[in-house]
Formats: sequence, C-alpha cells, structure tokens
Amino acid sequence: MDNTKYIALSRQMALWKQMDIVSNNMANMNTSGYKQDGAIFTSYLTQTPQAQGFGKVPVYFTMDYGQYHDFSEGAIVETGNVFDLAVRGDNFFAVETPQGEMYTKKGNFTLNADGQLVTSEGYAVMSENNEPFFFAPGERDITISESGDVLTENGPIGRIKAVKFADNQKLEKIGDTLFANIDGNDMIVGAPDVQIVQGALEKSNVDSISEMTRMIKLQRSYEIVQSMIDEEHERLSNTITAYSQLA
Repeated sequence: MDNTKYIALSRQMALWKQMDIVSNNMANMNTSGYKQDGAIFTSYLTQTPQAQGFGKVPVYFTMDYGQYHDFSEGAIVETGNVFDLAVRGDNFFAVETPQGEMYTKKGNFTLNADGQLVTSEGYAVMSENNEPFFFAPGERDITISESGDVLTENGPIGRIKAVKFADNQKLEKIGDTLFANIDGNDMIVGAPDVQIVQGALEKSNVDSISEMTRMIKLQRSYEIVQSMIDEEHERLSNTITAYSQLA
C-alpha cells in the first residue's frame, strides 16, 4: 500500500474515534451528572525512502493522542426528591463499588431495602467516616445541608463525603458517570467550597446542538477521505492496466 492510502487511513481512524466519542456524548445527553468527552489528535512525521532529495518531503500521519473530559458544570434542575443531590463546582460524591471507592456527579440516590443510601446502580454513598448511610424505618424528616450534613428527626447521622482533586484530567472515567483516582493525584475531603443542593440534580453538560454539528462535520470529513482513497485506488488500477497493455 502506498503512502497516500496510509495517510488517508490514519485520518479515517482518527475520525472514527471522534465519531465514537461524539455518539456517546449524544447518547448521554439526558444522563444526570454525565461529563462529555473530547478527543485529542496530533500529526507525526515519518521519514521514508521516497522523502530523500530535493523537493521531497516527509510523510505526516494522524495520531490518536488521547482523550479529555469536560468537567464544566451542567444545569442544576430542581426535582423535589429528598434523596436527589447535586454537588456544585469541582466536587464529587464518593461511592463504594466492587472495584473500590469511586467518584461521581450523578446524584439521583435512593434507599434500598435495608434503608441504605445508594446510587441507581446500588453502590453505597459514603460518609466522611467512610461508612454508608442507613435510615431507620419511619424516618421522614430528612435534611441534607449545603456542607453535606445529613439529619433526621432523630438527629444527625453523618456528613456526605464530597471530594475534589488536584487535577481532574487525571481521573479515569469508568463507564459513563463514575471516575477513579490515580496515585499521586491529591484528593481533598470536605473542601471549603463544598455546596450540595438537596432536591436537585446536575444535568449532563452535553450541548446537543454543538454535538450534532460536530457529528455532521465528522461524517462529511470521513466521506471526503473515503472519496480520496477511492480515487487513488482507481488511479493505481488505471496505471496498472496501462502498463499491462504496454507490456
């Protein structure tokens, strides 16, 4: 395969990766606490035997450099549900999963059959004492303050573990709404700027119009590259045919 096709295919692979990311963003437009993703690409230069001599240039390929998360805040929408919580800014809720403690902005919590406060996936919401929350049968007057203190008519039962990190881009996204921290990325528990809103949810920060526009542009770019590949294939086929007729 010649360099033209290699270059075109590297670009197609990059566009396909971008389309996957945009598609996932659009699929999660209505997922509470979802943070949209973006792709980072660059070009790299490679020296080939054909790049020697006057007028010859090296070949540039498109490279999948990485992925980033957009942690801008989504709209805070009131729901009136006692266990719906939104945490503003760079703070996250801590939840216990089978893979260890993870972090989320998705705050549509509920009580399970044991009276334990859990996520929609069944993961325990953690307190600053690294203990789950349990509510006694019949407790109805439940208040959660901006700082995360949980109180009932029988008194306080703990403070929700809200955390923030030195660098959010170092968080590893697990699924659509969970994040895992890595060693060396400092975590603060109960930062002074914690602000929890009871009876509300943070919506996805995906801009549907922008993502749809991106999808259309990506599809058009992909089609252009495919057209170039087809034309190059036809050119090579015609060249081979012409040489065979001369032979």
